[in-house]
Amino acid sequence: MIRTVWDNVEEGALCLLLFFMVTITFITVITRYVFDYPLSYIDQLVPNLFVWVTFLGASAAVKRRAHLGLSLLYDLVPAGARAVLDALILLGCGAFFLGTAGYGAKIVAMQMENRLTTSLGYPSWFVGLAVPVGSILFVVRTVEAWARHRRGA
Repeated sequence: MIRTVWDNVEEGALCLLLFFMVTITFITVITRYVFDYPLSYIDQLVPNLFVWVTFLGASAAVKRRAHLGLSLLYDLVPAGARAVLDALILLGCGAFFLGTAGYGAKIVAMQMENRLTTSLGYPSWFVGLAVPVGSILFVVRTVEAWARHRRGA
């Protein structure tokens, strides 16, 4: 049960977030064009949720090894050297996203001090938290995908 939840955490969160984004957009369009009562302040929520969708989507893609990569270069490398290239890609992605997570955590710490969004008044760190959380998930999923690939699964 726990393994199933872990294996599908990004997809579940993405489904919920995309549902809320579509619902919010639909409601704002209806209220604006049918009732002539624009709820423009709610529109701020959709791009903020999109930040979460972006980072969770990247993590879900790397889990399936469906992310953009250097496939041309990878295909040119002899089969025996691909393990080395895989390790280099893992290290490069891991270093980049660990750095992103660290920098994102610093930003979230600054946002936690006193900033609220102007339109809806929810904490701005809610949006910033997508960067370190998504980056850490990306690193974990990269290691998992690399390990599966090395096992031949």
